[in-house]
Amino acid sequence: MISFTRLGGVEGKRKRAGLPRWAGPFYLAAGVITLIWAGVLFNDFLNVPARCPDTKVRCGAFLTTSLRQYTLSWVVFDVALATMLVVTGWLALRRRDHVQLPAAVTGALLFVDAWFDTMSSPRRDRPLAWAQALFVELPLGLFCLWIASRAERVRRQRLADALRRLGEKDELGV
Repeated sequence: MISFTRLGGVEGKRKRAGLPRWAGPFYLAAGVITLIWAGVLFNDFLNVPARCPDTKVRCGAFLTTSLRQYTLSWVVFDVALATMLVVTGWLALRRRDHVQLPAAVTGALLFVDAWFDTMSSPRRDRPLAWAQALFVELPLGLFCLWIASRAERVRRQRLADALRRLGEKDELGV
């Protein structure tokens, strides 16, 4: 039987070792917002041919027809990011130890998102891309890595405590 443990803390260090209570709801909300944004991008992807019959004219987010596929790839990426934000938020909300891997993956996706947004945005959109990267994506990514490291620290401490208790039982002849 699989046993899941909670990320509430270890003996004697309960308040220091756990995650903030707002982390789970915050990441769940961020995942929903990202999913809505992916829907906006997908709607733009679907409706651009009707708005822009001439692909040589800049219209919406697309410069040429090939950039339609580029936007579709961002839709898929944002759906993946939203999924990982929701998984991280759900596991943090449930205070599960195994939040560490989804949190690390979510952090990496946020860093990739910040990188490509800032490097691929048109000149007129760069200030917004940089602001979003510096004030949203990078801090969220760093917080994800903090969650992952905190969960790992708690897991290792629990393992050490269990091994110590097992050693004490062996010494008593139990």
